[in-house]
Amino acid sequence: MTVISKTLEQTAEFWKGFYANRSLRHTPSPFAQWCLENHLPENSKILELGCGNGRDSFAFLHQNLPVIALDACPVAIADNLEHQKSLNLQLQGHFSTLDFADLDTLETKNINTLYSRFVLHAIPEILEDKILDYATVQLPKEGRMLHEFRTIRDPLMQQGEALSKTERLTTHYRRFLNPDVFREKLAARGWKELFFVESDTLAVFGNENPVVARIVAEKK
Repeated sequence: MTVISKTLEQTAEFWKGFYANRSLRHTPSPFAQWCLENHLPENSKILELGCGNGRDSFAFLHQNLPVIALDACPVAIADNLEHQKSLNLQLQGHFSTLDFADLDTLETKNINTLYSRFVLHAIPEILEDKILDYATVQLPKEGRMLHEFRTIRDPLMQQGEALSKTERLTTHYRRFLNPDVFREKLAARGWKELFFVESDTLAVFGNENPVVARIVAEKK
């Protein structure tokens, strides 16, 4: 087993404990609110990767936007399914446990939007590439991708154990993205950039003020 593989297994256990011991219902992220106001048309049918506690998934569902929400943590998905049932939102939303390594086994119908928040920096680059390839094949022309992630300029990159030039281990695994490289990947796959920003004002949480990038891209 490689160091990264072992680290990812430890990280999976971290998230199981995280979702098992915390209240999971709270308001949508600033990124989700911003996307709803600016970049999610009424015809959006969303595939959300790394939905976690469903804070953004339910914000989309409450706006009558169909959502397929995926996460590798079964504890989080079980809670989301219970909450979904209590709200009687079964027709519009589907929550499922899925490892992104198995993303190409997912059958989606009419999905035209891929959404992820704080996900790409939580997975190895090989899975990032798999996601981009999947979206390029599965989404229709003018389909959209919306991502928010920590960048190499985030102060948190200076903490924890260095696993590689851009990978760190604190309580769990993170990989800090170079947004210029990510944008080049999108362009090489035929995506048109609609919006990009990198800032330390977008995802403030308590005393934490990470440097993150937001990217919205459209399939040509």
